[in-house]
Amino acid sequence: MDKLLIKAREVKSRYEKIWMGLENVTSVGTGITSKGKPGIIISMEKDNVSIRNIFPPEIEGVPVEIKVSGNIDAG
Repeated sequence: MDKLLIKAREVKSRYEKIWMGLENVTSVGTGITSKGKPGIIISMEKDNVSIRNIFPPEIEGVPVEIKVSGNIDAG
């Protein structure tokens, strides 16, 4: 497994609870970013600049990407 993907999972686990507590954030996961690198993917229900600006483009050396997913209904 790619070392950066392993690191992304570790970093995600440290911050996920905090990030999921933010208004408009619907999911926090790991995967391949639009630049083709392993990273952390943050999904938001709708685009919100003030929430978007909370997330750095990279945290602990792991790329962070924000996607607008709309409402996610688990039911």
